[in-house]
Amino acid sequence: MTDSTQNKPLEQTIAAIHALDLTPIKFKATREEDGYGWSASYADQMEVAYKRYLILHAKHPELTLAPEQDVDRFWHMHILDTRKYAADCEATFGYFLHHFPYLGLRGEDDAKALEAAFQQMQRLLAEEFGEPMPAAAKDSAAWCSAEATKTSAAWCSAEATK
Repeated sequence: MTDSTQNKPLEQTIAAIHALDLTPIKFKATREEDGYGWSASYADQMEVAYKRYLILHAKHPELTLAPEQDVDRFWHMHILDTRKYAADCEATFGYFLHHFPYLGLRGEDDAKALEAAFQQMQRLLAEEFGEPMPAAAKDSAAWCSAEATKTSAAWCSAEATK
């Protein structure tokens, strides 16, 4: 099977995702001063969850998927390391994976689309990995969804461009 957004085999993309060195991102996320103050073990959980999000994106590039708040925060930390993020995107996907921060904010229908994207991601996580998000991540409410509940999605999605 080939990743439909590029010519490299999906298995190669997934292997590249697993091989990503996200140590600097986890380091920053654990800092109280300028990160999120996460514990090292929670940062490790978010690394796994983020890589699962990337794998789902690679397997289902046609879908809009919405991660939980802390997975999205981990993604933000990765994006802020601009050189690393650009290089990681190129090595992994062969293109820059753009972040779309407006899903769910543009009215009631958009909020419903966000919730649908979140539910779809939860279903795929269970199907692909045999479990939904780690419990600690699911307990984090999103800050911008229409109804911020303990199982709400973050307000972000991905846009891929070549």
